[in-house]
Amino acid sequence: MISKKNGFTLIEMIIAVCILAVLSVGVLKLFVTSQVTHQKAVDIDNAVLETNRLIEEFQRVLDAPQKESRFTVYYDEQWNPSTFKDDSVNYAIYGSMIPLSEEQKGLLHMDLRVVRLGPYPFEKDSEPEIYSVSTIIEDLSFWGEINE
Repeated sequence: MISKKNGFTLIEMIIAVCILAVLSVGVLKLFVTSQVTHQKAVDIDNAVLETNRLIEEFQRVLDAPQKESRFTVYYDEQWNPSTFKDDSVNYAIYGSMIPLSEEQKGLLHMDLRVVRLGPYPFEKDSEPEIYSVSTIIEDLSFWGEINE
């Protein structure tokens, strides 16, 4: 006797579901990877803006340090400065300023390093560096160029 049942067998349904599951894992991984890449791009953009702002702020500071100085600035998820490190802090800028030699008075070497305080999804680095810059700034008060 020939069976006249139309439809799929159980094994055919299981195989179809397995194939869809394997394909959906790949699609989900691509989606998450694109989200992480987008977040990194936004972080780089914000890091560049903040480091430039800090450099300009220190350019206007009176009484520049006479010896090596280190500082840290913390930021929340929207890149708003925070006064101290707590659970809302996601980013930090570590900085140092060093006066140049005696022959080069009035000039300061500034290093800024921007890091994310937590890892990106699917990455192991707990404090990935987003951006770093090293520059020489002038102590305008040394030259008497600050207008009060």
